[in-house]
Amino acid sequence: MSAEAFERFRLRVLEDVTLQAALRETPDTAAFVARAIELGAAHDCHFTAEDIHEALRAARRVWRERWI
Repeated sequence: MSAEAFERFRLRVLEDVTLQAALRETPDTAAFVARAIELGAAHDCHFTAEDIHEALRAARRVWRERWI
């Protein structure tokens, strides 16, 4: 369930420059994760830090498979 909520939030972020800016302002990964969880909850998308970390790992895998 939370992975689906994360995906809904991710798609919302892609469409909302205000959310993009709020996440871009985070100084490091830990702050990014905390802010994403907070913003997600504010938009009724409840997910965990592990959901975010898994998405980051998947994105890295795709990048490596494409470019290495």
